[in-house]
Amino acid sequence: MDKQRAISHFLYYLEHHPAVAGINPAKVLLGHTADYEALTGAIAEQAGNSPRFSFSAMRLDLEPTELLTQAITDSDLYIFFYDSSTLPNPRPDGPEFVRALQGVMAQNWKKSLLFKDYGDYFYDTFSVTPQRIAGLNSHLIQRMSHATTLSFKDDHGSWFETPLSSIKKWTDINGIGNFDLAPGEIATHSEAINGRVKFMGTFLSTIPFARKYGVLASPLELWIENSTISKIATDVPGLEHDFNKYLDANPSNRRIEELGIGTNEGVKDLYARNAGFEERHCGLHLGLGGGAKGSHHLDLIFSSGVLALDDDPLFDGRFVF
Repeated sequence: MDKQRAISHFLYYLEHHPAVAGINPAKVLLGHTADYEALTGAIAEQAGNSPRFSFSAMRLDLEPTELLTQAITDSDLYIFFYDSSTLPNPRPDGPEFVRALQGVMAQNWKKSLLFKDYGDYFYDTFSVTPQRIAGLNSHLIQRMSHATTLSFKDDHGSWFETPLSSIKKWTDINGIGNFDLAPGEIATHSEAINGRVKFMGTFLSTIPFARKYGVLASPLELWIENSTISKIATDVPGLEHDFNKYLDANPSNRRIEELGIGTNEGVKDLYARNAGFEERHCGLHLGLGGGAKGSHHLDLIFSSGVLALDDDPLFDGRFVF
């Protein structure tokens, strides 16, 4: 793994973050725990005397809350590296130092970058050249504009399709100008997704499905009618009860609010770390909930399957052009 190359890509994206646009040098706070000290040190060292950034580093788990609060307020951008879902006894609202900072973090969310539970997969996330990801995203969106139907199938008997006339504009998450720096996704919304899929993959949510169930080795079957999940079934012990509880908690939780395609070829696998980089894993993901007050967004990130445009394969484990 070429760590220096990955950090150079990260710094390139950092220059385009909305919070630091037009600021020279931008004051960037690198907040981290012990496990991320080497990474944050390498970022600051590799940036050197860059005129774009003035870095400072602080230990999130050691510094007093008052000092961290002031440092967040004074910064143009603050970047936190820490583990949460992968801790021995995780809490949905994060470790103690994050809970103590929730107020100031909420007030300054537009200048925040949180790399939770990335570990060394940070380097994988930024291993692909920005030009490759930007070009891939652009090409996929262009191909969608010339097709009629997007469909999905896999070896487990899954299928769904949606007319491309039903979708909203694609959001291009290529790392340039995005609040979330991790690159490699296009996403949209459709009210007309219909099918029956046997979901194999992992979860991303504040609800600890990934922690509890990992990467599914047995499918969660979903009946989808006009982008609404009408019924589920699974042999995984406990999952049917837990997932139905989630679905029944809010009408929006049954809705597919996001249709996404991951495009980051550096993310080679799924790891059930409940970390944002897994959403960039190449292939399909469906985002439930988040469209109404009180609902929770839950991403279903598929480990495999074939995406096609008018029955012409678009992705079958790799992108097909």
